[in-house]
Amino acid sequence: MLWLAVGLIFLITVPEVLRVGLPTATDLGSLGRSVLVSGCELFGLGTILWTVYGGEMR
Repeated sequence: MLWLAVGLIFLITVPEVLRVGLPTATDLGSLGRSVLVSGCELFGLGTILWTVYGGEMR
């Protein structure tokens, strides 16, 4: 369950914080921001899929 929560955080919360926080705190361009946000979303989705389908044997 912990990995599912981590996946949801990286899929939903972290990208939203990055979309708001990066332009405010850094001088990162829109391409870099998009790559970073998409990477976080893919990591979150991968974590969720790994937890549901490829996690520990039950």
